[in-house]
Amino acid sequence: MNINEKIKARREELKLTIEDVARALNVNKSTISRYESENIKKMPIDFIKPLSEVLKCSPAYLMGWTDEDSENIYKQSGVDFFRIPLYSPICCGNGGFNEDNILEYVPVPSKGLSSPDNYFCQIADGNSMIDAGIDNGDLLVFERVSKVDVGVIGCFCVDENIAMCKKYTVVNNIVMLMPMNSEYEPVIVDPLDECFRCIGRLRKVIKDF
Repeated sequence: MNINEKIKARREELKLTIEDVARALNVNKSTISRYESENIKKMPIDFIKPLSEVLKCSPAYLMGWTDEDSENIYKQSGVDFFRIPLYSPICCGNGGFNEDNILEYVPVPSKGLSSPDNYFCQIADGNSMIDAGIDNGDLLVFERVSKVDVGVIGCFCVDENIAMCKKYTVVNNIVMLMPMNSEYEPVIVDPLDECFRCIGRLRKVIKDF
């Protein structure tokens, strides 16, 4: 897909309007409309990262860049790495991911990890986990597991099939997904919600992705 097609596709997948994206970026609606309608080859460098954060994807995916720079940094530093799938925040109907959710494969340091088949990653959205050292736009690497212990940060699929990163907590037999920011409320899990799933356990946080 061209850049404009990726922008539109991601916006529609996230059920965002052009006005939503423009408002989040503090730009005119016409700017977003132009980027979606024209076959653009480039855009202002200081606009790419904020746009990718709103669309919950990486700048590399949005712009069609390769990951050679990241790989070269790892190689020059003598850091072993492998590629793992970067998923969109959208789960499929059974509370999990499928191949259609993969945006790209990204290189991550392999130290402390086993086979790349055991992991996936997502981009942190928002600041609800800042007290755990997770900032908006960070790359989160999860190990694929179907359950985590109380107090462990994981990736969970709840309600509108949106995958979220939260701390798993159980109080009086009630499951709560806790943010790590006092400005946010916990997510109380409906025990009858058949779509609720634990998808992964957080293993790495990669900054400046």
